[in-house]
Amino acid sequence: MRSAVFIARRQTPAGIVYKATVFGASGIGYCGAHAGDTAEEAALFALREMRRYALTNPAGGDLVAPPDVLAHIPRKLRTVAGRVTP
Repeated sequence: MRSAVFIARRQTPAGIVYKATVFGASGIGYCGAHAGDTAEEAALFALREMRRYALTNPAGGDLVAPPDVLAHIPRKLRTVAGRVTP
């Protein structure tokens, strides 16, 4: 099972915040974590979680986020290909 990092943009009375849902190869992860108050903070959070979950998963992983967050992440870092085992 591929890993996934989802970033959601939420409007709150205090302003816009970004929340994360992350799961790994075994389906274990977390939901609703604070990813940041700005798109830049959310992008850094997403990249850290992609490194943590997708790079360690033989099947790879994907990032799903709003366009304002994706604007800060190079296209080649949004998907981690799975490793081919002989």
